[in-house]
Amino acid sequence: MPNSDRPNFVFIITDQQRRADIGCYGNSVCQTPNLDRLASQGVVFERAFCANVISSPSRASILTGRYPQAHRLITNGCALPEDEVTLPQVLAENGYRTACMGKIHLAPVNPPEATFGTEPGGYESPEDHMRWREGYTLKLPYVGYQQVRLCNAHGGTSDDYYNHLVAIDPKLPSLLERENALVEPSGAPASWKSAIPEEHHSSTWVADESIKMLEEYAQGDEPFHLTVSIPDPHFPYCPPAPWCDMYDPADVPMPHRDPCQFETGSAYLHERIKKLSDAFGIDMKNISDDWIREIIAHTYGMVSLLDKQVGRVLDALERLGLRDNTIVVFTTDHGEHLGDHWLVFKAAQFDELTHLPLIWSCPRKFGEARRYDGISSHVDLMPTMLDLAGCSLPRGVQGRSYRAALEHGEDCGREFAYIEDDDDGGHSRMRTCWTPRYRMTYRLPPAEGELYDLESDPHEFIDRWSDPQYAQARAEMTELMLQGAMDAADPKPPRYSSC
Repeated sequence: MPNSDRPNFVFIITDQQRRADIGCYGNSVCQTPNLDRLASQGVVFERAFCANVISSPSRASILTGRYPQAHRLITNGCALPEDEVTLPQVLAENGYRTACMGKIHLAPVNPPEATFGTEPGGYESPEDHMRWREGYTLKLPYVGYQQVRLCNAHGGTSDDYYNHLVAIDPKLPSLLERENALVEPSGAPASWKSAIPEEHHSSTWVADESIKMLEEYAQGDEPFHLTVSIPDPHFPYCPPAPWCDMYDPADVPMPHRDPCQFETGSAYLHERIKKLSDAFGIDMKNISDDWIREIIAHTYGMVSLLDKQVGRVLDALERLGLRDNTIVVFTTDHGEHLGDHWLVFKAAQFDELTHLPLIWSCPRKFGEARRYDGISSHVDLMPTMLDLAGCSLPRGVQGRSYRAALEHGEDCGREFAYIEDDDDGGHSRMRTCWTPRYRMTYRLPPAEGELYDLESDPHEFIDRWSDPQYAQARAEMTELMLQGAMDAADPKPPRYSSC
């Protein structure tokens, strides 16, 4: 059994999950008994935010403790530079065993595309599913993980999970696709009932592989850090049976949307609605309630299925005698609109996309369950885990440890959350500043912004950017955003002399 001098870590991360769809965060319809159990044994963060609203840069910020403009993985389709130092790398150098079961996404998943200017013979991604289909084997350690079982799992990609399905039955991967749905799809965007059996679903597979890893770790003496990275509930909205029918669409709550936004919303909101409408071939302003309810019901099914798998991992920790000295952390990379503001997927920096679930649980170390109201960022996860593990921080880490918040309930001092988004590879750059009173986003190009008063308008319906009554608030938020942008600049370049 691992040495008790240093804590173990089980880091559970989902993909594109809303905090509002979890019981411990107030949802009375979506059933998440295991996440609620974790919350009842831990510290629930009320104001946790991502550092970026896109998967790859968000995940890179989690593992490096650095903002995207510093670690340089600014959007999907980029790769984490090899000189970046990651959480599992530091832990491995300090005697920890490290592994990731599931999604990593710190490199492109698709082959190079000519439209992005990749030259022949250029970068070959270790996560490129076409290379995997040709028999590629991941070289370990990978970004600091000594053992990896890769699962991108959004259908049609090749990885360890895909190879696992093919080994069982070459026809299994085709059951992930829309054309093989259990029933004829209704037409709702990216929504169907998946034909893949639950026992072969990616959420189940990730839990299976994680439990095997825990069983191996339980036989040794070294502390460990295991990342359990579940690809759901990222779209498409396609749970398997029986989860696809677990929720009656008539019973799910409708999203936060109001026709007034067509008059009071920002120019950027109108742009995103149009982009989604063009992509789906439907007018998102007139999308039917039935379709939105179906998407929500299917997402709830995906959430409840992954919650079951989280429970299996927690049960394995108990069974193996590892729970007392294991810090379990649960979060997601970013949120999802799910109909809010007439949007789906990840499109604009509204609260449902940036404001995330975060739970830390280790009753022996953190005491009784409680809720923490301080503001935290994804860049804080790495330094906090390293602090708890007794490891020094590498140069360039921009996050801060909130160990004191976990152990003593102390406020760790963030005045605001700062969030980046380099849409479409940096062709449009957005920066967001969030305080308990206001949310402001600035975009360049074009030079325009959004400002929402969260006290009088908690669902962010009325853009106050050009409202003269909010000129002072806009000026104050602009000053905070400038501070955030300067703090996020890379402090890492080496300096060799005074001149």
